[in-house]
Amino acid sequence: MELTVEDIMSDQGIISSEINITMDSGNDGYWVIPYKKLWLHNVLHSLRNQLVPALTAFLVNSVARPLAPLQAIPLSFPVRLEYIRARRRSRAQLALMNVPETDRIEECQDAETSDNDRPEKCVNCTILHQPEGEPSADIIFVHGLHGGVDRTWTQGTWRLNNHKLKDQTPVRRRSTGNMYVPVKDDNGTQEARKNGKDYDQTDRRKEMEEVDKEVMENFSQCWPRDWLPQDCPGVRVVAINYTTDMLWRPMWQKMKTRSDLRERSKEMIEELVRVGVGRRPIVWVGHSKGGLFIKQIILNATSGDDEFQHIEDFFNQTKAIMFYSVPHKGSPIADMIFPFFKRSIELLEVQRNCKFVLDLHQRFLEIFNNDNNNKPEIFSFIDTENTPVAFTSLKFIAYESADPDIGTKCDVPLNHREICKPAGRDCFLYLELVKLINRSIFNKNK
Repeated sequence: MELTVEDIMSDQGIISSEINITMDSGNDGYWVIPYKKLWLHNVLHSLRNQLVPALTAFLVNSVARPLAPLQAIPLSFPVRLEYIRARRRSRAQLALMNVPETDRIEECQDAETSDNDRPEKCVNCTILHQPEGEPSADIIFVHGLHGGVDRTWTQGTWRLNNHKLKDQTPVRRRSTGNMYVPVKDDNGTQEARKNGKDYDQTDRRKEMEEVDKEVMENFSQCWPRDWLPQDCPGVRVVAINYTTDMLWRPMWQKMKTRSDLRERSKEMIEELVRVGVGRRPIVWVGHSKGGLFIKQIILNATSGDDEFQHIEDFFNQTKAIMFYSVPHKGSPIADMIFPFFKRSIELLEVQRNCKFVLDLHQRFLEIFNNDNNNKPEIFSFIDTENTPVAFTSLKFIAYESADPDIGTKCDVPLNHREICKPAGRDCFLYLELVKLINRSIFNKNK
């Protein structure tokens, strides 16, 4: 049996490991390939084009799932993986290939937002608490990537895990005061230990949290809704929710058309206007990327553009901002690249020290440096611990990035997930927000 080179490289060619392959090399005669070498070639080909992508997808899925936590990445592969053949490309194509991925963000967005393929709107505004009578202020919460009211703003369970924060006070800069109110050991914790629950095993974190919620009395699934009406009577509690696409999507799956941060902030503005935000004082609360949305909304309100004239009061009414570990200068997680996976626009726009986030932060600082009459108070919590991710742990946001270079900041030995989850109404993560609201809205110093 004789096959030419074209037959062997063809997708339809059948290569058997039980025969010798003879190839015509022109005037020099014939080449004979032993079947053993050909069998080895088939094995290497299968490893490269089938097993390696599958293993990569599995590892990416294992790492990515707890990152935000992110959505699971489906392992749906094409029926047949073909050879990647070298072909000539035009100079224009080569030029486009050499452009860095971050420089093509705007171009990709323009291409994706055609009349037939507009980004889906995925923002909604929820009133968590409406007081009787006219509200004295709006407390607005904005979560980060793959967050939500039922995920981001839940009560923390880290106190039950013998956390080292029990025995120390977080470091606070440019301010003084007792940041932490210690509590006695919960009976539920002792009962759980008698039942054999080990709260130090990070690989059983999900199971631990479920048990912790069961043993904690009056556990809050949404602490802004349950606690603020008691400690700050008269305020309206508002939450902005938005969906997030897969942050890493397999190359063989079509990327969903998503809005970038600028467009998404406009959708948030529409929702906030719809529920009457801007008529009364505002305190913003943002976790992770949610803080970047808050900054973009404030910048829009101060831009002077005709498009945003109706929201000038968004800035005039802003009295305070609370940041829970916001990547003001980007996140190293957004720089992570996996073979056979593409990053979404929601990741690309928050890469570490990328032009967009640096420009956003610079303009945000200029607003408060230029405006002497209306300077909202800014308080920032910065997590200093790595966040457990599958079989390892990662630092989601560098300390320098979480430091907004303005206001008061507090270093907390918690991870990125725990930083926005107060362990109780006596927890400093919550008490500082209550103090911030009382100072900025009710002129109370306590």
